[in-house]
Amino acid sequence: MHKTLTKLITLFSLSLLSILSGCSRQSKTIVVGASSTPHALILEETKPYIKEQGYELEIKVFNDYVLPNYALENGELDANYFQHKPYLEEFNAANGTHLVPVMDVHFEPMGIYKGSKASLDNYTTSDKIIVPSDKSNYERALTLLKEHNMDKANIVQVEAQNIPLMLSDCAYAVINGNYALSAGVVSRCLVTEDKESDIARTMANVIAVKDGRQDSEKTKVLINALKQENIATFIKAKFGDSVVYMG
Repeated sequence: MHKTLTKLITLFSLSLLSILSGCSRQSKTIVVGASSTPHALILEETKPYIKEQGYELEIKVFNDYVLPNYALENGELDANYFQHKPYLEEFNAANGTHLVPVMDVHFEPMGIYKGSKASLDNYTTSDKIIVPSDKSNYERALTLLKEHNMDKANIVQVEAQNIPLMLSDCAYAVINGNYALSAGVVSRCLVTEDKESDIARTMANVIAVKDGRQDSEKTKVLINALKQENIATFIKAKFGDSVVYMG
């Protein structure tokens, strides 16, 4: 009986130790949700620095603009990195989430891309132009089109991630930088937003966390990792003018 009790206590202790060890390992992992390009690629470059700080970085790739915010709100992520501040504010207001930006990382100039027409000189008001359907990016697209006197066209709203697949169905399209990169259509870009404009800072892609986690150790480690010199060097070498480092 005594031996059985001792064995049970030992097994319980080992199980508890295993659980605590697992929790400890989990607590030293920074889980970040990100779009595949350029966000996840940029985050990969932070792993050596983060490891030096005693943490591991786990990157979860998302293919839309909705799920990574719900995952952050629900505690599945420590941070996410895929959106600009106007979209984040719009999402919070519409969904009752409590997410806050903690760092401007980079700016992806939105551009007007070739569809069936290869030049802006061929534009007519009867042309079909596809633009993002979410509010902040729709307004941004209209601003860009207006700058080039193209806002009187037949404008059709489509979910941002689907636009690069629809270039054969329109005369022109306005595409977010990350989706243009992912789809490999950067060479079809005719004109982009001014990289030195106020919109560059307003539309900077940010690291977001749940409110209350702004000063956590994980957040600080992630921010410092993205401020290392190798990040700016990598972005310039990998993406050229398609991604502008803001850190």
